[in-house]
Amino acid sequence: MKTKPKWYRKWDLDVPREVIEASVAKYGADPEKYSHSSIGETYCPPDSDALCGKTLVFRGEGRVYSFAFGELHAVRFSEDGGEETACWCNVKTMDGEIFLVNQLIPGYACSRQVTLIADMKTGSATVCDAHVGTEHSNIDVGREFFFGRLDGAFPEDGALHCFTDELVGKAIDWDYGKIVIKHMYTSNLYYTYSHPSPNYGAWMATNPADYVKIRDNIYLFSFVEERQHGLQALFLIDLNHYHDIGCFYGVSADHMTSACIGAKGTPAPLTTIF
Repeated sequence: MKTKPKWYRKWDLDVPREVIEASVAKYGADPEKYSHSSIGETYCPPDSDALCGKTLVFRGEGRVYSFAFGELHAVRFSEDGGEETACWCNVKTMDGEIFLVNQLIPGYACSRQVTLIADMKTGSATVCDAHVGTEHSNIDVGREFFFGRLDGAFPEDGALHCFTDELVGKAIDWDYGKIVIKHMYTSNLYYTYSHPSPNYGAWMATNPADYVKIRDNIYLFSFVEERQHGLQALFLIDLNHYHDIGCFYGVSADHMTSACIGAKGTPAPLTTIF
């Protein structure tokens, strides 16, 4: 299942494909270069070893993704029964039941990232399969969401994850440790954020967004910085505890990122900027 169709609204900001490929070649093989964030590490939980030695097989919407976990940060990835590829991964969890697995897949000139959200209690799962470069822009991240189940002894009647509008109309101040950013979930296709800026007084943007329901009060929220540098952000949001974990992904002329972050949230009014 692809993302929901949206208008395309891009400023004149792009870089040549060969520049993207050069950045991927320089940074893409070294997690020390791409897996750290300048914000959001304060509230990001450490990587979990709970999946070490396990294999998770996702099946859904005609796709099969296999994740064979070795030691911490090591996974062998394959799809549709093909050859395994050794990857470096992050494995995050907030409750020991729902896991976020994030990895870059080696061998792609313009980069590819696969993120798995796996509910180990219900067996329901979502894969976000993302890549750098779209029909509109070399620098924007394109992606598809797939909903399915994990192989194994899980309940067979549990609800699949699905797109939702349950976050629409809410707003949250997210504290990333160094900055506080207000997220305003304004429609089922877009969201708006704002934060104070010492140089400009306020920074605001509205970006295309996708919302997925994982469980009651647990959501996957993702957007692409369409009017900026094309980065994808993907957050697993727990509204029971107002905590999120997620990752930023993208490539620029002189940098590449696939970094996990976390934040603490506070409910906020939708009708104010700060």
